[in-house]
Amino acid sequence: MTWTLLISLLVKSSLIAGAGLAASRHLTQRPIERVDILRGTVCLLLALPVIMNALPPIELALLPPLTDTPALAASEVATLVPPPTAARWATPGAILGGLWLLGAALISARLALGLRTLTRWTRKAAPVTCPAWLAPIDDLPPADRPNLVCSDRVAGPLSWGVAPGAILIDPATLAERHTAPAIMAHELAHLRRHDWIFLVISRVVLAIFWFNPLVWRLHAVLRQRSEEAADAAALGTVDRALYARTLVRLAAHPAPLLTPVAALPMAADSRTLKSRIASIMIDAPARRRPLTVAFCIGALALVATPLAAFAV
Repeated sequence: MTWTLLISLLVKSSLIAGAGLAASRHLTQRPIERVDILRGTVCLLLALPVIMNALPPIELALLPPLTDTPALAASEVATLVPPPTAARWATPGAILGGLWLLGAALISARLALGLRTLTRWTRKAAPVTCPAWLAPIDDLPPADRPNLVCSDRVAGPLSWGVAPGAILIDPATLAERHTAPAIMAHELAHLRRHDWIFLVISRVVLAIFWFNPLVWRLHAVLRQRSEEAADAAALGTVDRALYARTLVRLAAHPAPLLTPVAALPMAADSRTLKSRIASIMIDAPARRRPLTVAFCIGALALVATPLAAFAV
């Protein structure tokens, strides 16, 4: 990797991530549409290196071409001493590439560790047998019924995995049966909307562009908006006041810092609780406007494709 390639990736990923963040913030107020725009932005960032290698480069010259220099005489060429060559591993490009690989490996390793942890927790957890918790999934077909288990390793409800996925409940929450409708509606909304898949894709994008602060911001906003979208979807079957009280109760016992990054915990932290409660209590339609989202993502793709081909 060279400085030119790093700067090129930084500029291009910043423009795409910034445009996606701005579009999701200003073009719509519906949480579900905001998440869809952010998902499209993440997928465009994932495709950015592929587009850069697949399309013919559009070269942009920032300096004038070099002028011809007079040829040196043979005696002058003979007196020139070649500069000492540095070791291949000590070149700036090799050092820069090593630093990028180190950052990408750390983020990827954390994701892999989170997946392994969730797999172990789910395998060792006990199946939930309480009728209040099983009621929301009793009418689902067996192929769509998630694995509902109780684990003392989790600090609050969370869901993960490809549909039908798994829902993990902590023992303290399991004892409060009146919260079952709200929590199950939220976690089922995550699984039906495939939020976990896009969370993993976002982590992969983060591993590629870990040097870009805007990509970190995009990942954080996508997680927050995914929770708000699940809230909006859950309100179709749950009373708003009950749902808000359940969210406040979960926020009183936030998830620890060691929660696997591959999970989607329902509990809100102090930074996002206020915005989520405000979004819950506003009676805004949760229906999607596919044309608005498709137009926005299409516009981002039309800008990102030629942008990826530019070479300075």
